[in-house]
Amino acid sequence: MNTEPTYCRVCDSRCGLLAETNGEGLSNLRPDESDPVSLGYICETATQSLTALQAPDRITEPMKRVNGTLTPVSWETAIQEIGAQLRSIRSATGPNGIGLYLGEEVQRSTRTLVRSLAFGVGAGTPHIFSEQCFGPGPQLWVTEQMIGHAAPLLSDLGRAHYVLLLSGEQRELGWGPLAPGMAHERWIQHSRRTKKTKVIVADPRKTPLAESMDQHLPIRPGTEPYLLMGMLAAVIRGGWYDAQFVRDYTENFDRIKDVVASWDVEKCAEICGIDAPTLSGIALKFSRAAMAVIHPAKHSFSNQAGAMGAWAWLALHTITANTLRPGGLYENQGAFDLFPVLTQVPTSGAPKTQTQRYPLLWMQAPATAMIHEIKAGAVKAVITVNGNPLGVLPGTDNVRTSLRELDLLVCIGRTEDETATEADWVLPAAHSWEQDSLCLHDNTFLPIHGSIWTPALVSPRHESRPEHEILRDLYAVLRPGLRGSTWGKHLGFLAQYIARADLSEWEHRVVSWSDDVDPESAPNGLRRIHLGDTDRSTWRPSTDSGKINLLPDVILEAIRAATIPDIAPLTLRTAQPADRAPDHPHRADARPETIVRLHPDSGYTDGARVCVTTAHGSCNATVEHDELLRPDVADIPFIQGTQALRLLDSSQADQMTGSPILDGIACTIQST
Repeated sequence: MNTEPTYCRVCDSRCGLLAETNGEGLSNLRPDESDPVSLGYICETATQSLTALQAPDRITEPMKRVNGTLTPVSWETAIQEIGAQLRSIRSATGPNGIGLYLGEEVQRSTRTLVRSLAFGVGAGTPHIFSEQCFGPGPQLWVTEQMIGHAAPLLSDLGRAHYVLLLSGEQRELGWGPLAPGMAHERWIQHSRRTKKTKVIVADPRKTPLAESMDQHLPIRPGTEPYLLMGMLAAVIRGGWYDAQFVRDYTENFDRIKDVVASWDVEKCAEICGIDAPTLSGIALKFSRAAMAVIHPAKHSFSNQAGAMGAWAWLALHTITANTLRPGGLYENQGAFDLFPVLTQVPTSGAPKTQTQRYPLLWMQAPATAMIHEIKAGAVKAVITVNGNPLGVLPGTDNVRTSLRELDLLVCIGRTEDETATEADWVLPAAHSWEQDSLCLHDNTFLPIHGSIWTPALVSPRHESRPEHEILRDLYAVLRPGLRGSTWGKHLGFLAQYIARADLSEWEHRVVSWSDDVDPESAPNGLRRIHLGDTDRSTWRPSTDSGKINLLPDVILEAIRAATIPDIAPLTLRTAQPADRAPDHPHRADARPETIVRLHPDSGYTDGARVCVTTAHGSCNATVEHDELLRPDVADIPFIQGTQALRLLDSSQADQMTGSPILDGIACTIQST
């Protein structure tokens, strides 16, 4: 038996683990008590990954659909035939006819992310669809407009004196893609004991985490933007902002004052379902705290006014002197400083999707845009990389119809998911435990200056291969030129090189240049290269003025487009995940039926069968009582492939970022 330190890359938390391997493979995973990010935490998803490696529905050899049935073929046959089809489509439609669809897992692997972007840019297409917009998309877009680049601003939860959490599920589901690690609650509890830090939790459900903190705000689903706008209006009207910080480090403050004049604290409180004095009181305490931070959950802005909510989030921090400051929001340089890279890929200079004209954030279009591009005839071929659009995009029937309109659908993945059942080709991807991983692009794991790296723990199962190797071979047979590219020659030449290069060699060079550390020679197989705490006081706006622009024109447009929603008797929440599992094999509970959580006072008995209906569709579900939930909320936890996706509409998305509307939709329930 061999035990070595590693880190988990099955979800966003990046927890440190101890992996036990033997001659037959990976036998056990244990929490690493010494890891500074997780402090000895391990979840069910990580332990279930051992079973997922040998899942019975795992795809382990290339498959081609012949007469409606997926049939095994050789890798050579698959690569050559797919390449020929891609060349034919590119010749007929131009480079824009080819699209990539990147699942959430792609964002956790530098090699896969870089190779995917290089494949798309090298092929010349702007259609690199990504599920990134499902989480931090609005935050990244707003940050770029206000400070000059799409930096992942982090919540300095451990140092703050006042914390507002938008969601109370972090204990079970993690702290989100912009705050990996499970040590945050321990840090917060330490601050509460030592410096009387106050923690407020805004969530439709009074979770155990909310119960353990200082105050719970039972807001309606999808009303986070209005909570933040109400706070912003209260701070402006009360004069509770930091006048010196605003004068020295920001611009367009008078403009922001004019905008919030049209928002009423009482109306925002009514939308959220809380008292106006409570909302104003939280705004006052937030503004008066020495260090304060509002920490959004993964889907806090997947609602009707997502872009406006993200703006109010950053504007609140800025006018109270909590942006790019310790104890508020900060920018972690990490081991490899991404600042020069981020400033070179602005959305203003990037191509746009053809029909919706969404800007490409970090060269990626919102996943929701893919359906529009297919229906408009702009995209004829799609390659999914660890993504399952039929399992995650709103409007299941519309998504399925669109995928069937494609001339070619290629799925690179591990299991026979919903999208694979529609694919022309399915190519087997290695599990994350079966491939090397050096995470250079993700600088967001706690305020730690370092990198995380691990070699493969076990060999790929049967004929499975890492995604970046599959994309490299497909690009080689595609043989795209630069003619017709939407990206320009300089990026095109660079992408063509990266699409075929040995990425591991360059990863190690980057680490050596930035850290003077050789990952392969690290003592005892060290997996987290920790070089001390990061500097949380770095001031790095990249706007022309060097100041934070409180209200650029494009954000003003988004705010003016936002409307005050009607208050429905019953509203839907679907954004909250049921667990951390990326797919069914990583989930111990198969959850064969859709569950709708209702308060016991809803009038429906526990276990009753009901039909949930919205303006977009309906689905049957089983009632599960939850006395911690607001009585006017129907909560359907998100699970890939759930029938609840029929309740949503793929055309309903934030107009600026394409973030889907998952929460706050009016619904009705009837017994079946």
